Amino acid sequence: MSTSHTHTGTVRDLGAFERTIDLYMRRNPVQFSLVAEIDRKVSEQILARALRDVQARHPLLRVSVDRKAPQARYRWAESPVRVDTAAEGTPWQAVVAGEQTRPIAAEPGPLVRTVLIHAEASSFIVLTFAHQITDGTGGMRVLSDLVAALDGDEVHGRPNSSGWDVPPSQEDLLRALDTTAPPVGPPQNDLMNAPGELTPYTARAPHVSALALQGGLTARLVTRCRAENVSVHAALCAAASTVFHRAGRRQVRVLSPIDLRRAAGLPDAVANRFAGARTESQASQAEHFWELARHHHQDLEHQRTPQMLKAGSEALAQQAPVTSEEAEAMMTVATAADIQITNLGVVQASEHNRTCLTAVWGPAQTTQLAGEHVLGVATLKGRLRMTELTHDPVAVLLPDMAAILAQQCAEPDSPSS
Repeated sequence: MSTSHTHTGTVRDLGAFERTIDLYMRRNPVQFSLVAEIDRKVSEQILARALRDVQARHPLLRVSVDRKAPQARYRWAESPVRVDTAAEGTPWQAVVAGEQTRPIAAEPGPLVRTVLIHAEASSFIVLTFAHQITDGTGGMRVLSDLVAALDGDEVHGRPNSSGWDVPPSQEDLLRALDTTAPPVGPPQNDLMNAPGELTPYTARAPHVSALALQGGLTARLVTRCRAENVSVHAALCAAASTVFHRAGRRQVRVLSPIDLRRAAGLPDAVANRFAGARTESQASQAEHFWELARHHHQDLEHQRTPQMLKAGSEALAQQAPVTSEEAEAMMTVATAADIQITNLGVVQASEHNRTCLTAVWGPAQTTQLAGEHVLGVATLKGRLRMTELTHDPVAVLLPDMAAILAQQCAEPDSPSS
């Protein structure tokens, strides 16, 4: 790393949301992996050099978390991103499962690591991030920059929207939003807010499932969702809910992280810029798929308004947890769900790089809630890919979701009434 970008000392204090995540993570590791498949073999040395370039571009890729002070703070970490190399041909799913068994320590940093896997004529790069420093969208930006840097592109010569400044906390950014209309939330019920149950962390490897929709089905899904005036994400929520309802669950709760960059216009950065939104359905709704998708879509649209997002951020800032126990109590209420679906949307891959990104899987993570199913979704080059992690596998979940979507998109020109 060039000396012009090395530092010592304090970076900044963690914001309320970052601090809540960090308090929770002291006993419940939360880290997520993104998997990139590229169309050539790269050496560990080239990957390490590219990672140094990307680290120089994004400040929170070179920090640790100092928990000794009364207020947790980021401190500069000078070490490069760790690179391990797995045996050639190792399934990336096995690496992702293993990454969940090795918590990323808050110190000495950095809070990201990499595993390189060579295949016959390609490579898989598994990037794993501690959740104190970024979310899935920020991680995807790192992955995209990394692929460009593998070609020797000077990514550190293209400063981000805030130059070399450390990204501020999302509370600071949301506080500046001009939101005049008071937030009005939908009525909440006790079942929606029933807390989840924590499972003590034991480093047990989760079960990893993955499925890619064919390009034709992905295109039909996008077309049909437009005709039905719902998002693809809402259709995924409806498909997952339908699978669980058919398995006998009367109520299904879906947790959907909301990207604040898009929902509230926050500047892009490798940092945490998200809020959780929860939607629910009853078994009777599973009989009418597109009505169920509209139900999820409308509830999510309401929860992602700037007024609601700012109000939620202010509420957390005013009553932020100060102990791990308080953070656990808050998280088990706020994130309890039958399934979490993190959808990164369409991943933009450069057509000008010598190194071609051919597939993206993830985000892949666990959060230590009992019975959880954590589904990561990303679409690249016309194919939607799903990655699920759980300790309680439902073998039919991803295949049945795909079958439901295929059935519902069989006639893309005939929207339902």
